[in-house]
Amino acid sequence: MNILHVMCTNFLSGSTNYVLSLVQRQIQEGHRVSIITDDGTLETQASLIPFPISDRSYAQRFKNVRFIRQFILANDVHVVHTHSRASSWVSYFATLGLKTPLVSTIHGRQQLHTSVKFFDIYGDQVISVCPNLTKHLIGEVGMQANKIHDIPNGAEFGLIPELRADAENSYPVYRDILLIGRLNGRKGEIAAQIATVVFPELLAKYPDIRLFLIGGGYEQLATPYRHAIDELNSRYNQRIVITGFINDVPKRMLAAHTIIGAGRVGLGALALQKPLFAIGEACYHGLITEQNLQEAIDSNYGDILPTKDFPGFDWQQFRQDLDKYLAEDSYLPSKKIRDHVINLYDVEKVYQAIHRVYEKAIARRLWPEPIPVLMYHKVPNEPIESRHKIFVTKSTLRKHLQLIKLRGLQPITFREYLAYAKGEKLSKTAPKHPIILTFDDGYKDNYENMLPLMNEFGYKGVIFLLGDTRIGYNYWDADKGDHRDELMNEQQRAAFIQADWEIGAHTMTHPNLTQLSNTEAMEEIINSKKALENESGQPVQTFAYPFGFYDTKIKQMAQQAGFEMALATDKGGMHIEDDRFEVFRTSIFPQDTWVQMYKKTSSWYRKYYKWKRNI
Repeated sequence: MNILHVMCTNFLSGSTNYVLSLVQRQIQEGHRVSIITDDGTLETQASLIPFPISDRSYAQRFKNVRFIRQFILANDVHVVHTHSRASSWVSYFATLGLKTPLVSTIHGRQQLHTSVKFFDIYGDQVISVCPNLTKHLIGEVGMQANKIHDIPNGAEFGLIPELRADAENSYPVYRDILLIGRLNGRKGEIAAQIATVVFPELLAKYPDIRLFLIGGGYEQLATPYRHAIDELNSRYNQRIVITGFINDVPKRMLAAHTIIGAGRVGLGALALQKPLFAIGEACYHGLITEQNLQEAIDSNYGDILPTKDFPGFDWQQFRQDLDKYLAEDSYLPSKKIRDHVINLYDVEKVYQAIHRVYEKAIARRLWPEPIPVLMYHKVPNEPIESRHKIFVTKSTLRKHLQLIKLRGLQPITFREYLAYAKGEKLSKTAPKHPIILTFDDGYKDNYENMLPLMNEFGYKGVIFLLGDTRIGYNYWDADKGDHRDELMNEQQRAAFIQADWEIGAHTMTHPNLTQLSNTEAMEEIINSKKALENESGQPVQTFAYPFGFYDTKIKQMAQQAGFEMALATDKGGMHIEDDRFEVFRTSIFPQDTWVQMYKKTSSWYRKYYKWKRNI
C-alpha cells in the first residue's frame, strides 16, 4: 500500500512520536510511506517532504492543497492519513473528487470552526484516540458514529526488560518525581502550577524528593513562574530541575520514583509499572489504581473530557494525595494494570486496526454505493421439484448474465475486492459498477452448466465448497425429503481452480453451526479452510455460513480461523465494510422475473429490502 501521512510538526508532541512509530511499523511490513510535514529533520525511514502544513494563511493553505493533490496523483497514493486539524483541512480539499480516501486521527477535542460545520474535513474514516474523545466527536461535533474507530495511540514495549535491568542497577539518592509534558500552552500552565502551588510544601516536608520538568525549556514558562521556581530552588537546594527535551524518556521513567503526566506519558509509566499521577488538560485522576484505570484510559489519562465542561483543578487535593502517597511509599501498579496497558496499546494491534480502517476507507471511496452480491446454488438443465427453490435453470442463468452485461456491471470476486481495499491493485483500475456472483455447495451442475456459461461471458465468481470431498450429494436436504443432487468430485472442482475462480469455504460437512458445541463448530470452520487451501493452492479468504445460520459466537470463530470475510443470507449491513463477517447476499430463486432481477442487481436493492421488511 502507498500511504501518505500529513501532519503539523511546528512543535514536538506525543502524537508526533506515535506517528513515527506507526510509520516505522508500516515500512517494516513493506508499505511505501511518505510524510508531508513542517519539519524536514524528523528521523524516519519514510520519504520526508517538508512543507509548511501548519501555516494557516489562506494563500499557504491553497498552496498546501495543490501540493498534496499533485503528490497524490503523481505517486498513486492509496490513502492519506492526517494527524491534526490543519492537515485534515488541506487534505480534505486535496482529495475531493479523487479515488484516494482521507483518514484522520484526532488526538484531542476539536473547536467547532465554520469549516467543521460546513465541510466533512476529517474525511472518510476517523480514528479517535480514546472513548471520551469519541463521545465529544459524536455529541458536540456531530460526526457520524459509524465512521469513528476507537484506536489508541500505540507504543513499543519490546525494550522494557533491558531498560528495567539498567534501572535496577542504579541506586538513586533522591526519590525523583518526573512531570513530563510540554511547557508551552495549557500543559505548560498546568506544569508550572504543579511546581509552584503543589510542591513547595512537599519539598519542605520531604528533603529526599526532587521534581523534574521534562518536555520543554525554562524559557517557555511565563515570567512569574520562572521567578517562583528560582525562589523555590534557592530555598530547597535546586530540587526543581527543568531538563528540556530528552531522548531517553523511558529509561529516565524507570529510574524515577513517580511519574506525573497524561497521554503517552500515562500509558508509558503504567507499562513500566511506575506509579502514575494522571493529570492532563481536562482533569485530574490522582494515583492510578485498578479502580480508576478505565476512567483514566477513557480520558487519555486526563487530557480529554466528553464535554466542554471543565471542573478545574483542586490543587489542595493533589497535594494531599501526593503527601499521603510519599509518606506511605508502598504503592506500585499491579501486574494486572501493566498487562492490560501493554495489551491495549500494543503497536502491532494498533497497526492492524489502523490498516483495517484504511481498507474500509479505500473500499468505501471506490464504491460508495453497495455492491450487489448474489447467491446461487444449483444450475440444472430443467426445473426440479424442490421445497427450498434454491436453483435456476441453465437458460435462466444465461438471461441473468445477459442482464448483467446489458447493465454494464462487472463481476469481481471477494479476492479482487480485498486486493483493491488493501492497495494491492491500483484504485484507478477498479471497476465502477462491480457485482459479485456466488455459488454455494459445489453441485455437479455447476461444473456442467454454470462454469461453461460463465466462461462464455468472460466472468468469474466465488464458489463455496465443502472441505470434505467424500460427501457426494446434498444429504442435509435430500435426507429430509428434498431433491437429491450430486456434488462435484475433486476433478470437477479442480476446473474452477484452473479457471482462477475464488474458492470459499462452506465448512467441512455443511452442519448448522449454531447447533454444535464450540469445539465442533471451530473444527468445522478452521478445518475447511485448511483442506481447501491444500486442495486449491490458494489462500481461502471467505467463508459462507451453511443455511445462513450464525450468531455472534460463530462470527468470531470465522474471524479467529483467519477468514477475512463471512457471508450471510439476506442479512447484514448496507455495505460490505459495515461488517465483513456479516456480508449481505441476495438469494436468487427460479421464480425471479426480469424486474426482480433488475432490482436485485441494483445498488439500491438492500436499502429497499430492509425498508420493505422494516429491518
